[in-house]
Amino acid sequence: MAQNSNELYTVLPNVKKGVPDDRKVNLMVTVSGGRSSARMARYIQTSEKFKNHNKIYVFANTGKERPETIDFLKNIENFWNMPLVKIEGVYSEIMGVGVKFKIVDWDNLDMSGRVYEEAVKHKNKGEFSGLPHKDAPYCSEMLKTLPCKKLCDEIFGVNNYIKAIGYRKEDMPRRISWAEIKEDKNRIFPLITDFDYPNGQRDLNKWWAKESFKLTIHGKLGNCEDCWKKSDANLIDNIRYGTRFIDWNRRMEQEYGNTSFRGNKSIDDLVKMAEMPYTHEFDFEEKQEDDNCVCSF
Repeated sequence: MAQNSNELYTVLPNVKKGVPDDRKVNLMVTVSGGRSSARMARYIQTSEKFKNHNKIYVFANTGKERPETIDFLKNIENFWNMPLVKIEGVYSEIMGVGVKFKIVDWDNLDMSGRVYEEAVKHKNKGEFSGLPHKDAPYCSEMLKTLPCKKLCDEIFGVNNYIKAIGYRKEDMPRRISWAEIKEDKNRIFPLITDFDYPNGQRDLNKWWAKESFKLTIHGKLGNCEDCWKKSDANLIDNIRYGTRFIDWNRRMEQEYGNTSFRGNKSIDDLVKMAEMPYTHEFDFEEKQEDDNCVCSF
């Protein structure tokens, strides 16, 4: 369950207790653990445009992040003095009990996939049955969207805030279009809208080259390390790099009777593919640059 209000304000020193000033904009800044969202968060933290906003920088842990991602987030706190709020979803197998949240710290952060597994159990307590997959992509909602909403609803009031999303140039138009950006009243996309030109990968590289710390893994290894939204090629690279969740996936597939991965591939199918040399016989569904691993909450 969520902490009580007094405890919330103890761990959120940048938010004053009481009703936020209605003359200011309330802003949820989503920090996923990747370079784009971190760049966006730093821009918001240092920009005059957002100086007087009521801001919460939030990281929603799924239990399946790589240790390098957690080290990167720790550096965000230490080097930038950014007050990251670390949360995890709280779930129940009792009908009628919704998703809640709890605030965690680095010492008790789940790194075993427990949070993810509890979210799946929560989703499966009713008529729905199975692991998340492309036709039922509920994991982002359960692990990120709902816990973050519960946090900000409690601090700012229900839906009394906007969300900052770290989309960049490469996300257009596949994930967001100019028309959608102009019409969206609930989200902002600073890396796209607040510069002379939308920031892309090259801009990020130049910007991060000047920073005192880096994300020490390739971007394709980030987010949930075995995310089913990753392309086959990306998942194979993740397996070859090393993942803690081979046995976890086997157990979950056996328990729920389906697989999350594209093309109805099991984790063992992907492991077998990862054991093969790179050849032209690989028949991937999509190119690696078409990877769709993103949680836009």
